[in-house]
Amino acid sequence: VTAAPIDAVADTAGPINGTTGSTNVVNVLSNDTLNGTPVTPSDVTLTTVIPNTNLVLNPDGTVSVLPNTPAGTYTLTYQICEKLNPSNCDTAVVTVTVTAAPIDAVADTAGPINGTTGSTNVVNVLSNDTLNGTPVTPSDVTLTTVIPNTNLVLNPDGTVSVLPNTPAGTYTLTYQICEKLNPSNCDTAVVTVTVTAAPIDAVADTIGSINGSTGSTNAGNVLVNDTLNGTPVNPSDVVLTSTPQGPLTINTDGTIVVAPGTPAGIYTVDYTICEILNPTNCDTVTVTVTVTAGTIDAVNDAGTPVNGTTGGTAVANVLTNDTLNGVAVNPADVT
Repeated sequence: VTAAPIDAVADTAGPINGTTGSTNVVNVLSNDTLNGTPVTPSDVTLTTVIPNTNLVLNPDGTVSVLPNTPAGTYTLTYQICEKLNPSNCDTAVVTVTVTAAPIDAVADTAGPINGTTGSTNVVNVLSNDTLNGTPVTPSDVTLTTVIPNTNLVLNPDGTVSVLPNTPAGTYTLTYQICEKLNPSNCDTAVVTVTVTAAPIDAVADTIGSINGSTGSTNAGNVLVNDTLNGTPVNPSDVVLTSTPQGPLTINTDGTIVVAPGTPAGIYTVDYTICEILNPTNCDTVTVTVTVTAGTIDAVNDAGTPVNGTTGGTAVANVLTNDTLNGVAVNPADVT
């Protein structure tokens, strides 16, 4: 009496998603035979001959791929032995192809961001990225910058920062995410950030009263009430320009000059401030200066006794004790 022929037939399975794994990728007994007919599991003993750390041969003949198995091709050798004749055995190899999970880095947009102050977190690039069809877990991927930008910073947690004092414009940065389980399983995407100029506000000034006789080298400063980004202007952050208007001049530091000998009246001059960081970010406004006449004082005079018969040609000078603007009258300055 001889044992019936037993035949363990090689199996292949896949592709299997290695991230999730699978509890039943194939049943090794499904194509094995005993005595020329499909094996009845109760008639054989199933054992693993050459194991694999990523595959499991279950007692019912099914093969499992463990979760978080890197992409690759895996083999496991098994044996079936006839229970009636325990030495009547055959072996076969199971080959399973495991693939990486799909990874998707999705483009991001952010803004507008105030470039003067910048921002430490304008967007998180990982928030819309997926691995295996679900939101990325940061600990499962490696994040790197592929094409950097001098005004943007990609932080390790996926947040993007805009550096302070970034000029207005549109900025891009290209990043990459790679699955740690399969380092070559990567995808790239672009972050686009719109940066705007800070609000600038030149506020109208009203100056007065300025003594027109003496004038003034500093009748006021036009910058004292102007703002950039909601705070008082720092003169080093702006360029001030103006066109002199008659006796009025505005210096680049914001001081207002009224020329000496300016007739009393109301004078105006326009000036413009432009942000140095963004030269087209400007505002223009008008300064109004009221100029008043100097104080004039004619003082009573008493001449020396004069012989009325002969009379006198210079018994007194009425201007000697008169004043204009607090000083002795210059005859050329009065009528």
